[in-house]
Amino acid sequence: MNAKGWAITASLGAAAGAVAVLMMPRTNPTRRLAAKAANKMEDVAWKVSDTIHQKVDNFDM
Repeated sequence: MNAKGWAITASLGAAAGAVAVLMMPRTNPTRRLAAKAANKMEDVAWKVSDTIHQKVDNFDM
């Protein structure tokens, strides 16, 4: 399997897993863990974005 096929397969598997987690009741420990992980990833993405913006803003041409 080439890289493109692997990426498509992995993406479909991740999407199916996300749908399965979202179908669980909100009190389910797996869903709570997934929500924590998603919140943490969002925080990291914001921090990375802020860092990139600061470095671009401070870049002298």
